[in-house]
Amino acid sequence: MNILGKAVKHKTFGDGTIQKLEKNHIIISFSVGNKTFVFPDAFFSFLTTTDEELNFLVGELLEERQKQKLLAHEKKVKELQQKALFRSIAPAAKAKTRKGKRANVAFKCNFCDGGKSKEQIGFYGVCSDKMIYNNIKIENRTWCNAEDCPCLEYLKGEITREKLDSYCQDNGIVCYESQMLKDWKAFAGVVQNGKRKGKAMKLQQVQKNSLCVLTTRTPGTGENERFIFALFLVDDIYEGDEQEEGYVSTTSKYKIKLSPQEAKKMLFWNYHSNGNKPKNPAWSSGLHRYFTDEEAVQILKAVVEIKKETADSYLAVDFLEYYCGINGIAGNTVGEARGALKR
Repeated sequence: MNILGKAVKHKTFGDGTIQKLEKNHIIISFSVGNKTFVFPDAFFSFLTTTDEELNFLVGELLEERQKQKLLAHEKKVKELQQKALFRSIAPAAKAKTRKGKRANVAFKCNFCDGGKSKEQIGFYGVCSDKMIYNNIKIENRTWCNAEDCPCLEYLKGEITREKLDSYCQDNGIVCYESQMLKDWKAFAGVVQNGKRKGKAMKLQQVQKNSLCVLTTRTPGTGENERFIFALFLVDDIYEGDEQEEGYVSTTSKYKIKLSPQEAKKMLFWNYHSNGNKPKNPAWSSGLHRYFTDEEAVQILKAVVEIKKETADSYLAVDFLEYYCGINGIAGNTVGEARGALKR
């Protein structure tokens, strides 16, 4: 079909006429001069026409483009699912027995309110529309803004909410945060800048029976308000390599999630501090950091206090005693917390 000479209308420039078609671009003449647009994409947002033939052509092209995007996205989701499956079965073949100093690990997580309830802060499904907008448009989170992120596609109107939610069903995955309290698994992530940008990060100091704490902060709050929303005893670890980032997980009973009210009382920087600037609650780069057994015991003791008179009260006490026993720690010799906010 020859579209040259067809009349169109732009939201800002008004009436115009198509002058030229070059591959996937069209040049349109307006009263303010010639303007170039991507074809047919511009008709999705900026351009309209009353020409029936052109409308039909544009509709067919946009529909085909949408199908291609959906196919590409579904392919990417399958790759993510296969990657997650690989990570769940690979350690038996790839894990190494590490020797050396053992450390505990804390993870910095993007806030996710998926599955939020009285019992948990979220991290159990896809974020709400409000949180998706926040993580993409306001917080500018790295993965949330990736081209193949399902949430970004949803925000752009390329997929429906129903389609987005379906990706988290049947062991699917939208992002690491969306499955964190389903699978009790945390990943080391990839390097975001510098010479090693894009390279997988390793977990070189974590071993079996290390404590893992999951931290986040709510939108609009500062780093000093970062809190712990869940913790578990590591019994499954993959150190990672150049292609696959490391992860920790658990299948044991020693895992506790905190309610929204409980979590706000567990400020991470009450227990942890930076070696070079101990009074400064700054995480800086990276998705994980290591902390000492002393800090781990202080965190577990605080959880025992918070969980008093709850269904998890016995588990919290058992967790503390087991952690100290298995790691040879005299819990009664551990002093008060001396994190950045306590100095």
